[in-house]
Amino acid sequence: MWLQSTATKLWNRLQASSYWQDVAWLVSGTVVAQALTFLMLPIFTRLYGPSDFAVMNLFVQIVAMATVVATVRYESFIQLPKRHSDGWRLMQLVGFLGLVFTIVLTPIAWVFRETFARWAGEPALARWLVFVPVTAALTSMATAFQAWEQRRNRFRRSSEAEVAGKVGFAGSVLLGWWLVPGSAGLVLGSGLGAVLGKLAWLVRIDRLRLCGRVGDFWRMARQLGRLAGSLTVSQALLSITGIIPMLVIAHAYGPEVLGQYALANQSIYLPTALLGTAMGNVYYQRASVRWAQGHDFSDLWRSTSKRLFLVGVPIYGIAVILLPIVFPIIFGGTWIVAGRFAGILAISSFFGFVAAPIDKGCLVVGAWWYIPLWHGARTLSNLLLAWAVLAKGWRVETYLYALTALRAVMYGIDYWAESVFAFRRPPQAAASAGIVPPTQGMGDA
Repeated sequence: MWLQSTATKLWNRLQASSYWQDVAWLVSGTVVAQALTFLMLPIFTRLYGPSDFAVMNLFVQIVAMATVVATVRYESFIQLPKRHSDGWRLMQLVGFLGLVFTIVLTPIAWVFRETFARWAGEPALARWLVFVPVTAALTSMATAFQAWEQRRNRFRRSSEAEVAGKVGFAGSVLLGWWLVPGSAGLVLGSGLGAVLGKLAWLVRIDRLRLCGRVGDFWRMARQLGRLAGSLTVSQALLSITGIIPMLVIAHAYGPEVLGQYALANQSIYLPTALLGTAMGNVYYQRASVRWAQGHDFSDLWRSTSKRLFLVGVPIYGIAVILLPIVFPIIFGGTWIVAGRFAGILAISSFFGFVAAPIDKGCLVVGAWWYIPLWHGARTLSNLLLAWAVLAKGWRVETYLYALTALRAVMYGIDYWAESVFAFRRPPQAAASAGIVPPTQGMGDA
């Protein structure tokens, strides 16, 4: 009876909490989407080899770097304006910038494809680089549409788009394997297939209003220009930081080892993709509302941090122990090394799981200087570590342990900094001190 009563109380609290309802919608879509990926991965790892996964991972990282430049990260600010009309003008700006980027960069990617592939340490990547600009632009547009749905408190639609994206990914990977030999299915599925599936669903659900005066676009661009520049620099540094280990492994240990690392790295961030991202999106929306209405969001930071720790400790504690054992069972005997890598990377992934969902507090309070500062320190430390590996000839496991320690330290610094931003009072807070704002979406003025 006690257990039943406790469960009933918890269920009633969940139903009464708009925060957890919004998180639940995002989590449900992400769980289904990631479940599709997880169920298909054992098939993919038997259809494609480690070298194919290496090409896919490099392509995804290059697309991530291009996405930073494609739209100058204006899609990240759709939650911030007080009026929905200004949020929609940012949507239009993202579409315009993405179109220009694709037209200008596609010929450059084609001309220099062989050179870029050699720099990446994987010549097989060359034929896919022409797809980078359009994939980056569409990725930014899909992110913008999802942010628009979340701004309007339509978390269910955003959740459904995640499932549509994974269906597009899985279908493209299987179709690519059937039609084209080599890594084609993995590359196109992880890029265009996934993005087009998500974007098609998001565009379908809302009436598009693509008309608008150019002056309206640039007004929003100027208004958020400093934040956009700051975030672009920081995201570029983030992309560089992400690709550094892959380049080190590709040049020092070969594409087969890079493929093992790619699968381990993709799998270990599954809890963040399942729950952390959903909680982070809701946190960002709630914090933006609080700040716009003249209040800090310290209580939101405390509650979100507590939830992340309670979920993350048991998940990643078990992962460190079990992943080396279960990887070859799930993905096949070819991937024993990936299991060892995943067990190492799980340690730093825990710190990322706790810190990443609350890392947009600096955007909410307008601390544009912090983002590039933190990412600059992270990139520099990763470059120094890469130099040590290449100069001293470390074993790959030694490199991964050092990389894990470095990531844990940087995530710890970010966690502390975001707590400081969450407790900061907005300039207009004095007039409304002591008033607890609602957590519903903002309407047009």
